[in-house]
Amino acid sequence: MNHFLKKPATMLALLSMVALSLTACGSDNKDNNAQPSASVSPSASASGSAPAEETKAPEPGSIKLKFYAQYSGVEMPVYDAAKEAMKTIMPEVDVEFEVAAQDDEQKIKTYAAAGSLPDIFFASSGLIETLKKSDNLYVMDDVVKELNIESLLNESSKPMLWNKDGHSYSVPNVGQWAGVFYYNKDLFAEHNVKVPTNYDELLEAVKAFKAKDITPLALFAKEKWPGVLMLDMAVVGSAEPGGLKRLDNGEGDFSEEVYLKGAQKIAELIQAGLLSKNAFNTTADDAAAQFKSGKAAMLLNGAWSMAAQYENLGDKLDIMYNPLADADKADQVQWNMSGGGFNQGFAVSKNSKNVEAAAKYAALFSIEFAKQRVIQLADPNSILVEKVVPTNGLNPVQQKYADDSVNFKSMTTFAWGYENAKYKTSIEDNTQKLFAGQKPEDYIKDMSKALENARK
Repeated sequence: MNHFLKKPATMLALLSMVALSLTACGSDNKDNNAQPSASVSPSASASGSAPAEETKAPEPGSIKLKFYAQYSGVEMPVYDAAKEAMKTIMPEVDVEFEVAAQDDEQKIKTYAAAGSLPDIFFASSGLIETLKKSDNLYVMDDVVKELNIESLLNESSKPMLWNKDGHSYSVPNVGQWAGVFYYNKDLFAEHNVKVPTNYDELLEAVKAFKAKDITPLALFAKEKWPGVLMLDMAVVGSAEPGGLKRLDNGEGDFSEEVYLKGAQKIAELIQAGLLSKNAFNTTADDAAAQFKSGKAAMLLNGAWSMAAQYENLGDKLDIMYNPLADADKADQVQWNMSGGGFNQGFAVSKNSKNVEAAAKYAALFSIEFAKQRVIQLADPNSILVEKVVPTNGLNPVQQKYADDSVNFKSMTTFAWGYENAKYKTSIEDNTQKLFAGQKPEDYIKDMSKALENARK
């Protein structure tokens, strides 16, 4: 999946990373935030003493690891810079990236079922729950404590390090993003279309652009999560801040009016011509290209895509948070956001032949990745305590998001953050049907049955 769609660090930053990450261990307290007392060579023992003569440090690049990553688009330089920095931190490790498929985690689950997981891979909270049950995940608790990873994370990001069962299965690599509507200001102005602030205005905008043969919304519906995100926005916009995540948590059901109303909004927008005919064969890259070319007026994605979209459109670009809000509730729900954080990051296969090296590398790479996202992409949503300066500063849209984010009252989660695997599968599959033209009442019936089954 491409939910993180998508210039190098100074020597000082690299030396700082070595000092921070290779700290002496000795505390079993998960909440210990003591800073490292000294930098240690990568081959030193846990106590900080030099290795004995007979245990020489591994040769550079002698440990080969497979890394299943979203190595594409705007994030490729982030991965490359993080990998380059890791050559100084753990020179004995050489990783080979495999580009993750945009398939809602089907390929990585197939790897797990076949017992052939890569050494390191990106894991959403939903995938973590699935792989926990099949005993495929390496528990990261010891390496997280040894490297004092928690002390490197800011307060709002520390909870993302720990699973609800108290263990760590991945180290977070990005912050908690909201879902947003990107829009082309020039197209709206040129065609005298009002930028929507609520659902009624959004419906009128869709009709206006459709009448001019401009695709109202570029939705990469080849992936299922963007449709779920939009439905979540519709629900949140009717004053249910828990959105679809509330159902994943075991609360409420689809019989509630707010969920039917959400489905009705989506159905009405589809009927009005919201999407292109090829939406279900459209990838994230395809949708971004349509938006860049002016063939589409809006694009739905996570706020992580701001750098890429601004590079494509420049000052034509702006963002809306939830144009699906009920007109009479728009002010009330303004800062209730869809999207959000969850326990996710780079995880390690329990069956890796170099599991300890892989776990250490994954933990440190996650921190370096977060740093490079700020440096390379001007990520305004850093998870780190360390103050990192972006190479080119924040673009205007990123600055707007950074300023607005202090007002956010609540967040739900993206579909890959759902923890009930049956619920996640059913809502993704059925929401695709809703976007394909299914009647809202039939959608609610199907999801009511699916939710009942998911909770058994």
